[in-house]
Amino acid sequence: SYHEQSLQMKRTIYGENNTHPDIAASLNNLGTAWRNLGDHRKAISYHEQSLQMKRTIYGENNTHPDIAVSLNNLGNAWRHLGDHRKAVSYYEQSLQMKRTIYSDGTAHPDIA
Repeated sequence: SYHEQSLQMKRTIYGENNTHPDIAASLNNLGTAWRNLGDHRKAISYHEQSLQMKRTIYGENNTHPDIAVSLNNLGNAWRHLGDHRKAVSYYEQSLQMKRTIYSDGTAHPDIA
């Protein structure tokens, strides 16, 4: 697929074993594509790889919008697999991170 070609190209550019936001974005895109194709386990695998890379890039305990997106995407994939408890856990982590990023009392479309 084009997403797989993009991932390989980015790994060639940035280094096969390096972390980079563009590689994390490609992993996220592959996760979303697999979720849309109905292979939710494969989607989870790619979203987890993306999340780990983003935590390596931005810091394990730091908040960042890209990390919040990955947490939300994992929630979506687990919801589609029927594991609603796990989905809610990821959604709550994502929401809490977004509230921290955008200030809890602030109206923001990513919190709404």
